[in-house]
Amino acid sequence: MYLHIGNSRVISMDEVIGIFNIDLKNNQINTQFLESFPGEYLSKKEEETCNSFIVTREKVCYSPISPLTLQKRINKSEVGK
Repeated sequence: MYLHIGNSRVISMDEVIGIFNIDLKNNQINTQFLESFPGEYLSKKEEETCNSFIVTREKVCYSPISPLTLQKRINKSEVGK
């Protein structure tokens, strides 16, 4: 199954490790992790529109969709299995 994370992007739900509120990015440990982990580069303008970041096995993805909405999408797709 795939998870639509906004901006016409989808990721495999099998790859998702965690979905986090973008406000957690300001924590020093999280900032260090995100800087050292491969992922997308965000401009300041893009960062302002992001509500969550998704950690997968290979990268970090940013999304304008809230973590709660992404979790609801995951739960909805699991019920449909």
